[in-house]
Amino acid sequence: MEAEGPSVTEVDYRRTSSRPSFAELPPEVRDGIASVAGSAVDVAAPPVTTGFTGAYAGLLALRDGRRVFAKAAGPAAPHALQAIPREAGILRGLAGRVTAPELVGSAAAGDWQLVVLEAIDGEMPGVPWAQHDADAAHAACIELAALDPADVAALTTSSLAVDVGGDTAALACLDELARGTRSWPDGIPALPPRRAAELARLGHQASEALVGDRLVHSDLRPDNMLITAQGAARLVDWNWVARGPAWCDFVGLLPLMADHGLDVDRTMARSPLLYGVDGEAVDAFLAIIAGYMVESCGHPIAPSPLNAIRDHQRLMARTFIALLAHRRGWS
Repeated sequence: MEAEGPSVTEVDYRRTSSRPSFAELPPEVRDGIASVAGSAVDVAAPPVTTGFTGAYAGLLALRDGRRVFAKAAGPAAPHALQAIPREAGILRGLAGRVTAPELVGSAAAGDWQLVVLEAIDGEMPGVPWAQHDADAAHAACIELAALDPADVAALTTSSLAVDVGGDTAALACLDELARGTRSWPDGIPALPPRRAAELARLGHQASEALVGDRLVHSDLRPDNMLITAQGAARLVDWNWVARGPAWCDFVGLLPLMADHGLDVDRTMARSPLLYGVDGEAVDAFLAIIAGYMVESCGHPIAPSPLNAIRDHQRLMARTFIALLAHRRGWS
């Protein structure tokens, strides 16, 4: 599949959030970050504008000459408040393997959570996707898939087969689309009834298709990767890891790559991650993620730093369905 180029509902993943500056953090949080980092903060860069939360995240130059990347969240950012200690635990277990950043440390500061990480020099891919960046992401996914399953079991008990394949809201959404009792969201072309029924059938196969014992990042998208000057992809934001098939992370990147004009048929045919993999399993994964995104983007959202997440969900739904339609010859 080789598309002509990005379509109109593009998302600029470089600018999807509004975050507080380091100076706006409570004093005890700033002091906690310096304590965990092991040095006072000399210069704080502006907070990053990627991601979908309003929690703090930014690069810090320390007085001892080092650079680190810090995150901090309080009660006003409940998702990030839970995600930060979860990510710290995962990174502690990974200990810098599989292209993950090194953990400097983490702590609580009052009712805030904070984590300090290795500062990674690199550029976000996917604006738009280029083949060399896709190759780097592929290599990182291969490295991730090579992690010993025994180590994976020690890192997480979460399972894609259960958490994604068994997502009752996503499955109900697919069934409603198939019956015609749910409207397709704006920006997502409606499938004919016969194709919507096939989409739902595939989604119901995901709980079996996603059984696996490999470590899956589960949240790979352009803003959760950095491409270094050496051409390597570093993966960040590790708070959604789960056990599943080795191919899931990379396949999850392919719909947007295809939308940006890359030949993903060729990529899939050559990927060792997909050798011997049943195409129906891949399609079941595409279908359940499409269902999740359609269901999610139907929820109302108040004006907030998260507004871009609905655009992201619509884009993912449309591109996942487009790749699935291409693979199955829907027209």
